[in-house]
Amino acid sequence: MAPSPTLVRVPGTGELSLAPPGTPEPPDPTTPLPAAWSGLGLSTEDGVTIRRAVEKQGTTHWQQITPARFIYTSQEFGVSSVFQETKGAVLSAYFGGMVFTETSAGSKRYRAEISSVPRGDERALCVDWVDQISATEIYHHRLYVPRAEVSETQDAQWTRTQEARWGISFAALAPATGTTLAVWLTDDPAVLPAPTGGATPTASTQAK
Repeated sequence: MAPSPTLVRVPGTGELSLAPPGTPEPPDPTTPLPAAWSGLGLSTEDGVTIRRAVEKQGTTHWQQITPARFIYTSQEFGVSSVFQETKGAVLSAYFGGMVFTETSAGSKRYRAEISSVPRGDERALCVDWVDQISATEIYHHRLYVPRAEVSETQDAQWTRTQEARWGISFAALAPATGTTLAVWLTDDPAVLPAPTGGATPTASTQAK
């Protein structure tokens, strides 16, 4: 298939959202997420990083130095971002499920406890991003991870010269049933195989 500049995608804007574990897969890439989902808001210009790592080991033999096959030893799939909003949804994820409550009704003072005992904090996760190429070419992408948990947090530095930032990495957990680790939803025809004859989709065909 010949290279095609019309298939270049730029995730111009997007957001990462969390929901309680077991929250169903969204129906499509464009329907707004229901109330169960909480958007984590603004993130730094680096956006979201997706990481997939598969480790495998080749078999060794007396008769030859080339592996006859590979044995898969692990697979990791992760999503990370640095968030700029200091709000409940972000702090809850960063501090392992921490929740603020009002100290007394109407006090407008809030308190949360950071536990000395680390515990699991499973969530469902969605990453949405949009590439608006023109008024007629707007493509939506949505990555849904049914089971995820925070795997790492970056150090948060509080200073008068920069907003508070919360770097969080999420790791996908094994599916409760089946083999689906994550689902990618999109209305972008660029993901389809090239038509018979080797032609690639063009901007004009994609806009239809």
